[in-house]
Amino acid sequence: MGRHSIPDPEESSGGPPHGAGDATEQFDQPLVPPYDHPAYRQSPPEPGSPRYDEGDYDEPTHRQPRYSEPEYPQAGEQEFDSEYGATYDEGYESEYPERSDQSDLPDYLQTGYRDQESDEPGYRRPAAERQAYGARTPEPKAPPRAQHSGDWEGGEWTGSHRAIQTGRRGVSWGVIGALVAVVVVVAAFILWRFFGDALSDRSTIASARCVDGEKSVAVIADPAISGEIATLAKKFNETANPVGDSCVALNVKPAESDQVIDGFVDTWPAELGERPALWIPGSSISQARLEAVAGEETVDDSRSLVSSPVVLAIRPQLKSALGQQNWGTLPALQSNPNSLNAMNLPGWGSLRLALPLSGDSDASYLAAEAVAAASAPAGSPASAGTGAVNTLMSAQPKLADNKSATALDALLNATDPAAAPVHAVVTTEQRLFQRGTSLPDAKNVVTSWIPPGPTATADYPTVLLKGTWLSQEQITAASEFSRFLRKPEQLGELAKVGFRTDGGDTPKSDVTNFAPVSAPLSVGDSAMRATLANALTAPAGSVATGNPAVTIMLDQSMNAQEGGKSRLANVIAALDTQLQSMPQAAAVGLWTFDGIEGRNEVPTGPLADPVDGRPRSAALAATLDEQTASSGGAVSFTTLRMIYDDALEKFRQGQPNSVLVITAGPHTDQSLDGSGLQDYVRRTFDSGKPVAINVIDFGGDPDRPTWEAVAQATGGAYQNLSTSASPELASALTKFLG
Repeated sequence: MGRHSIPDPEESSGGPPHGAGDATEQFDQPLVPPYDHPAYRQSPPEPGSPRYDEGDYDEPTHRQPRYSEPEYPQAGEQEFDSEYGATYDEGYESEYPERSDQSDLPDYLQTGYRDQESDEPGYRRPAAERQAYGARTPEPKAPPRAQHSGDWEGGEWTGSHRAIQTGRRGVSWGVIGALVAVVVVVAAFILWRFFGDALSDRSTIASARCVDGEKSVAVIADPAISGEIATLAKKFNETANPVGDSCVALNVKPAESDQVIDGFVDTWPAELGERPALWIPGSSISQARLEAVAGEETVDDSRSLVSSPVVLAIRPQLKSALGQQNWGTLPALQSNPNSLNAMNLPGWGSLRLALPLSGDSDASYLAAEAVAAASAPAGSPASAGTGAVNTLMSAQPKLADNKSATALDALLNATDPAAAPVHAVVTTEQRLFQRGTSLPDAKNVVTSWIPPGPTATADYPTVLLKGTWLSQEQITAASEFSRFLRKPEQLGELAKVGFRTDGGDTPKSDVTNFAPVSAPLSVGDSAMRATLANALTAPAGSVATGNPAVTIMLDQSMNAQEGGKSRLANVIAALDTQLQSMPQAAAVGLWTFDGIEGRNEVPTGPLADPVDGRPRSAALAATLDEQTASSGGAVSFTTLRMIYDDALEKFRQGQPNSVLVITAGPHTDQSLDGSGLQDYVRRTFDSGKPVAINVIDFGGDPDRPTWEAVAQATGGAYQNLSTSASPELASALTKFLG
């Protein structure tokens, strides 16, 4: 039998198994070389020899010895080469489950086996025990302990299907450290990418939302509130989100109402920056004035933000004397030179009430509404009391300018209150509160008085504008800021400086007690408010202007009898008186009209200039005396169109130019109706050569809306008089002619 041959079946009966003879000869050597022994790895496998790495090795048929079967390969037919050793070791844990029949030898005969006794010095197992086993015929037996079996359990396979049990192999700390380092690096990279992408995305989103850059949003506010609005706008800018694709920044500038209104009519003032998206004037009367000249479509929305009642700043000595007075009695106290003397204030003279038009948050306009409403006959509109307003204005103290600060200085700086040029100033409670904070011993110097009745109130509206000069982003930002201002925190800041707010606490003051007031005054719609406001600003030829240029347009059809004379006769008499008091440098002309036509009676020019060999003043007086009342109707609209064209053509630079219409209506010429006249005036008005249209209208003229509209469109004023036989006619002429 060859060295590597398997015994014949006959030889196997009772004989030792393959390799047993080796075991009886040398106990210190392994019975069978392991498969990775060089002797096996140098020989290639014989064709058809079984491979122990094949998938069926763990089948039950491989678990029992089959040496006696004919098909079992003969010894020496298998050659084991290096390929076997290489492939046999690969993947053994997964491909070879535990098998109990791989080893024929007891544990102590297996290669590499060591027990407690064998570890003792000089120990050798008895030969009888070794020989006895070598003579035995191997029988199937129960699986030995896995630790010493031929099954694979992390040991090393031998050439006789036996495994040498090795000690537990530890994992290198270097490998663990490398793995941990890899995990840390990968985790750091993932986190870096995550947060980097997140920040990048946020930056990208923010940039995308401001792709159009920053848009400036102009806000104009009344000087009394502009400082606080600017502070709140800065706060808004710091927290506001982008609007659309733009970031927005509010820019607040102070401006008087007249500056804004004139800017919309004429060239916008460069010192105010861009035209505003949001305007906060002193009161909604300014909004009405703006709509009158720029159209209602200019205003998108308007709501009150805070309020301050109109008061009279007065010397403390005067307060008790005014206890029984009201808005309606003020014109008489103003025009009567001894009115206060009769009220137990000897040496005080008249009221001397100043109505400044600058720096008073619309207080004088609001006071004029209150006076007109209180003076108008019961059931009549407030405009019926315009004459009382004219009286109040024309008799006010003459000061260097129409600024509120100038008037208050005249009131407060006089050493003798009775002899002071000003006894009272129309202002707002908030402005007086602010002035009082800077006065030493304020309570003994000035106090406030609010006339009884409906309260004239500065309501400081947030007027959202719209027009071609604004982008949608600017409009939206202005609207958001308007809502921002109405939050309690912002209203609280405004209350601290003297404004009345919803739920806000008013500050303490020595000059006003912030007492509850009655309901706000209402005089009508925006058109009515604009008409009453114009009573303070028009006509251009008032006494303060010096040398007006006025063309008088007189209606000859005023034949109604009033005070024993025709209405026309009463008007002519009042005109004669007024012309005699006008400066000779004033330019005056006269047109008349009836139901047939309009006529240019005396061309406009200085009163001193000759006309047909006599001074123009004399020519005017003579022409007026020749007029007689007719009843043939009135072509007033067409006549005004001719006069207005002539006034523009002969505009006099350096002088306030105006047309004074005196009529009772109605207009009867069908070639031009009221809407046509309004369109013409709006289209023709030239802000570079402003010609105001002022109207004195008697009775219930059905053309009144047209007259009011053209007066508003040109910066003029409309005044309705119930009769020509009253002092109000003279007051109106004084105002409009000077």
